[in-house]
Amino acid sequence: MTTRSQYRGGVLTFYEDSAFETTRPMSPVFFHDDFLSADGLAAIPANGSEAAGVHWAKKIVGAAPPTVAFVGNAIGGQVACTLTSASQKQDAVLYWSDQLAIDVTKGAHFEARFKLSTLPSAAGVQAVVGLAAPWIDGPDNNTCYLQIGATANGALLIRSYDGVTQISAAAGLTLANTDWCIARISCSDITNVSMWLNGAKATTEGQINFAATGSLAVLQPYLAVYKPSGTGVATLVVDYVKTWMNRA
Repeated sequence: MTTRSQYRGGVLTFYEDSAFETTRPMSPVFFHDDFLSADGLAAIPANGSEAAGVHWAKKIVGAAPPTVAFVGNAIGGQVACTLTSASQKQDAVLYWSDQLAIDVTKGAHFEARFKLSTLPSAAGVQAVVGLAAPWIDGPDNNTCYLQIGATANGALLIRSYDGVTQISAAAGLTLANTDWCIARISCSDITNVSMWLNGAKATTEGQINFAATGSLAVLQPYLAVYKPSGTGVATLVVDYVKTWMNRA
């Protein structure tokens, strides 16, 4: 494993050439969380009960209930979003409690290491990792998003919606429940947004032209598992989240 550097969208970026992980972009705005703790808290705060100094909150829908929680004694820190088998609508979301701060039009990047330790088990059961507008009932209904997703199994999808054009297409990678994936979304060119999975490009040239502007283009990290009904299950485990952009 060797640390190398390259310019990505004009930003000097250091990365591990075998693990595919960005170690440090020399970007004016940079956020990184390894989930070693929630700033000393034992649990991630619920939306509506946000804690001072804690970036994240959890949004829980369902009475079983689904959970968003730290994984005990996980090396490097991990968070798991988990649906239960109760036959009901469920949503388990890790997000910035709708505090939008990442402007896609300012060369934004998003990166996360994740695995689907329980694969989405039925039609309609989804996992999503990426950037999105404020929470709404169901990932497909969000106002705008740029995400990697999976529905009903471990086959990954590239997902994009700019308020007009919605894209959901095969990403060319299928995960087993033990496989880790490093996903990176690059908005260096918003007319040609690129998505990468374990170092391999998952989008084609010009496939995603993200045309949202103004407040519609300002998003938040959004990692979730969701089902509209039924007994399906899924667990999304997140090892880290990084996002960065230019200030102007």
